[in-house]
Amino acid sequence: MKQILVPTDFSESANNASEFGIELAKSLKLPMRFLHSIQTPIDWSKLNLEDEKKYPETKERINNSREQLKMWEKKADEEGVDADHSLTFNTGMDELINYVNPEHYELVIMGTHGTKGFEKIMGSNTQKLIRQSKAPVLAIKHQFDFKNLKKILIATDLKEESQKAFEKVYKIIEKLKTEIELVYIITPYNFKETKEIDSMADDFLGKIGVKNLKIRRLNANNEARGIGMALNKLKPDFFTSITHKRTGFDTIFSPSITEEIINNYDIPVLSINREI
Repeated sequence: MKQILVPTDFSESANNASEFGIELAKSLKLPMRFLHSIQTPIDWSKLNLEDEKKYPETKERINNSREQLKMWEKKADEEGVDADHSLTFNTGMDELINYVNPEHYELVIMGTHGTKGFEKIMGSNTQKLIRQSKAPVLAIKHQFDFKNLKKILIATDLKEESQKAFEKVYKIIEKLKTEIELVYIITPYNFKETKEIDSMADDFLGKIGVKNLKIRRLNANNEARGIGMALNKLKPDFFTSITHKRTGFDTIFSPSITEEIINNYDIPVLSINREI
């Protein structure tokens, strides 16, 4: 069975992600893993017990980290979630991206450090993971009471090449038994009439066996503005976006739009990269 992966640095935002991850894992009936990496002055895995004593501060940090990981594992177990933990050494972002194998992990949950405005999110780690992860990435900024999760909004371009990614995230969120709406942004350079959009939606959803999903259509000068309008108007508790690289006017949601949403809104944001 696939797991939910929660990389953590034990910061407040990471702890918020861990709390949300436990509730989500319980709802989805999935096991989870808490992951932490420590930077060490030497290859720690090659040291024997005697040599470890030469680095007392590093050893203390490692012991403290193990205790915190065990604490989160225990919290999950108390909620009926099968959990484990992993402590790695000197794991960079590239290694983490390779670590997130979609055959092993259903999704990744990470805390973000950004606040309203255009501050960066969790350094550049969450940003890189959103752009390159082979599994869906859920970004959590603030503490979020899972009981308040009533409405999920999914942004989509209704294109065939987005179907696989859409189906993957839909299979996750439909298990949450909450209201789900689609939003389609109509821009001047990609204008479509209502009848055409309805036909696209019927075909798009029909191919993956999804029925009776409400679709909101919003006119905007560009996708970023349209998504902002949708979030302000529809007020979802959770937002999902299928990201992909921008190649002229033939695309819609670029990773940068998802990152802007994470920085400027307080709700959980789930993204999946269409190209990977």
